[in-house]
Amino acid sequence: MRIAKIEIKDFRAFPGPGTYIFDLDGGKNLLIYGENGSGKSSLFHALVEFFNLNPTARPFSDYKNIFSDSGLIDGHVTVHFDDGQPPSVWPFGGTRSTSEPRVAETALRKGCLDYRALLRTNFVHSQGKVNLFELVVEDLLSNYPVLSGGRATTIGRLWQQVVTRKPANHRGRNVQYAQTACNTFNQAVAPAWPNLFEKAKELLATFPGCGVDLSFEFPGVDYDTVRRELIQKELNLEVSLNGRQIPEHQHFLNEARLSAIALSLYFAGLLISIPSPVPDAPAYPKLLVLDDVLVGLDMANRMPVLDILQQRFTDWQIILLTYDKVWYEIVRMQTESAQDWRYHEMYLGISPDGYEVPVHRGHGEGWPDLLKQASKHLADNDERAAAVYARAAFEGKLQRYCEKNAVPVRYHSDPRRIDAQSFWDAVKKRLQDEGKIATYRSIISQIETFRKIVLNPLSHATPTTVTRAEIQGAIAAVDALKFDP
Repeated sequence: MRIAKIEIKDFRAFPGPGTYIFDLDGGKNLLIYGENGSGKSSLFHALVEFFNLNPTARPFSDYKNIFSDSGLIDGHVTVHFDDGQPPSVWPFGGTRSTSEPRVAETALRKGCLDYRALLRTNFVHSQGKVNLFELVVEDLLSNYPVLSGGRATTIGRLWQQVVTRKPANHRGRNVQYAQTACNTFNQAVAPAWPNLFEKAKELLATFPGCGVDLSFEFPGVDYDTVRRELIQKELNLEVSLNGRQIPEHQHFLNEARLSAIALSLYFAGLLISIPSPVPDAPAYPKLLVLDDVLVGLDMANRMPVLDILQQRFTDWQIILLTYDKVWYEIVRMQTESAQDWRYHEMYLGISPDGYEVPVHRGHGEGWPDLLKQASKHLADNDERAAAVYARAAFEGKLQRYCEKNAVPVRYHSDPRRIDAQSFWDAVKKRLQDEGKIATYRSIISQIETFRKIVLNPLSHATPTTVTRAEIQGAIAAVDALKFDP
């Protein structure tokens, strides 16, 4: 079973009333390039929260887009699986679908990592040893299967037993129960730590010239009857570089090595702790979502990560998000031949009200397709999104014409800061130089009119009202702007 499509409406960066759709073509992997602020991380958090099994997790309303109509209450995150059954929905005002086996089982088989998660293995430890106990027990190996008293359980459940057995007082056998729970936990998890670190070292060897070796120290959890608290909650990471142990390695190693260690630990935790298939049940999805986790790695160290994904996570569905356009293109070239990936792009648009709005390009869509989305948003009474997509289509047409015809455009050291006016002026000059300006005079006049109203983000520095007729006129004008083949 795989995820076939994701729909998001009125969640974080994705405003209503329109719906943003990420089509995974029946269950393929997904690579997304997204400008900063374009909603990339909002997609990441939508999946994190959709598959959140914590009964005290925050409601959908806490994630409502702050610029959407306050009366809009039909927001949702919807996940379509490829099993032909109706999709699973987390609606505004409703509960998550965690009672559904598809959602609950996928939640146990998911890994969602962003760059902040990686910091938990190094930078958050300001001094002394790097203690991974909480991270490993409550996250990395929470679902790791162990035996206790001849029964199958998990590290996460055993730890909860330790926590709940901590005595409120020392009457009767309360202390004995607490110490027994600690001993049971220590014995059951002892084989798991070597498994984690051996797998992490195996993955770490993939990174060229890393020269890092890992070991650990686990004194065993205990209950202190004097302090009346659990002590020795420690799983201390010890790192050696080229055979020499590095005290407080988090302050000595460079960011590339620290990122490689973090990724190897997270990947190892996922690979060794995924639950076994449920008898007589579908093979539930194993989902890996990575949001810019490679920011600390140069290109030489990013390629091994791609190798790990392609070789170790072949039966996982991967969603890879990045703001780095060069890395996006490299991954696309490396994966296109397999034909098991979809490629989407997200850009930052400005609404007529002056708010930031995501602009989404789906797989295989060129900039002209944005006009279709503009019309769809207008039909859905989402004038703000319709205006953003119309402007994006206009700018895309200009950029494509200038690139195809080698039209010189005013230089800027940062290409992303070359605005639409620069392209528009360059296009009009080329048409003038080629003696074609008369042919285009009518459409140029229409474009100039709607640039003042809809197609120029600089005209919306303060909130303004744009009518449906004006947006429809802008869409028609951009559609009519057709250059010679």
